Amino acid sequence: MFAETEFLEIFSWLPVKSIYKFSSLCKSLSQLPKEDFFAKKQSKNTQLVGDKYFLIQPYSCQSYKAGKLQLHSWLTSSTNDVLPVPYNSLQFIATTGSVLRSSNGLICVRNLSNHYEKSYFIFNPATKYWLQIPQPDGFDCGDTDFKIVFECNNVDNITDDYVLISVIGTSVWGSNPFCKIYSSRENIWKDAGRINIGAGRNICYETTVYLNGSIYLISDSGGYFREDSPFFWPYIVAYDVNNCVTKLLKLPKSSREGMDDLDYKLSIFKWKNLNNSICLVKLNNNMFTIWVLTDEETSSWHQIFKMHVKTMGLNEFDLRVAGFTILNGNILLIATNSMVYRYDLSTKSSGRLQEVCHHECGDNVIFHSFSSTLRPCGANATKLAA
Repeated sequence: MFAETEFLEIFSWLPVKSIYKFSSLCKSLSQLPKEDFFAKKQSKNTQLVGDKYFLIQPYSCQSYKAGKLQLHSWLTSSTNDVLPVPYNSLQFIATTGSVLRSSNGLICVRNLSNHYEKSYFIFNPATKYWLQIPQPDGFDCGDTDFKIVFECNNVDNITDDYVLISVIGTSVWGSNPFCKIYSSRENIWKDAGRINIGAGRNICYETTVYLNGSIYLISDSGGYFREDSPFFWPYIVAYDVNNCVTKLLKLPKSSREGMDDLDYKLSIFKWKNLNNSICLVKLNNNMFTIWVLTDEETSSWHQIFKMHVKTMGLNEFDLRVAGFTILNGNILLIATNSMVYRYDLSTKSSGRLQEVCHHECGDNVIFHSFSSTLRPCGANATKLAA
């Protein structure tokens, strides 16, 4: 017979749906999903395994509901997989608002429904608990996008269950935006300084990274600066939240090639290696190029990947990449206007694209990685009605 601690260790590696199923077998297990220690252990173990699922939705401004929102596993192309969350949880998100960010089982959603007082909430679709969050001071909800960084993977280094940071612009063009950090325990936003984003270049908030206490934001690549300007080329803003210090990181010179092309796109993601870092992904003429940041102080980058999607094995007629992301630090997900494919960057020498699923989110989409966890949304969270 296994000791009780060994049973708990085994159960803590299971997804939420399986844990609920086992907890209904006997009284001694019935309270397991509600125990704070077990929930934290299960959430942490899930981080070690990596996200097995992803959400995909049409890309649009936050003033529109997600509408079509799909959840899939990137590990298999089977359409018969059982969803890791209740179906009505996904319906609740799709009909209520739009997904802004997702991390370790929690989703930050902009509420576009008139049924609730608050404009934003944190939601765990596996447990069906959700928490309303207030608007930070100085933010005009209106049609303004809520620019946030949301991260659950650094819980050992902070006092709350997750990091939720808002970047709030001002009405003065070219002025530095305010940074505010949300405390889920106190249900308030706290000032965290101002971010020096450079001399007026726009920042792309669609892909943001929080790593080792710093926010990483990438600028756009619009050609509205003179070539002799120090801000002519795109760059990355690195903001140390604890010390309120900003650095501007240069991008590799080769990433600038094709900057004037209409399909040129740069994004940043987490990169998982011996020393966790960030990676820069460039898409231009259906060619993916990826660099990893090796030294932040000198803005040094190392190119690790360059390949055309056809060489990777994508042979769709009238091919156009509708969206992409890096999942778990080494899986490249690529969406066309109807299909999603995956490419394992860790085995790129022999790997080829593998079909993941069909999607109905159109020709401009955004991905959010997802895991089934017991992670709490915060104090005073309420459960979604059945």
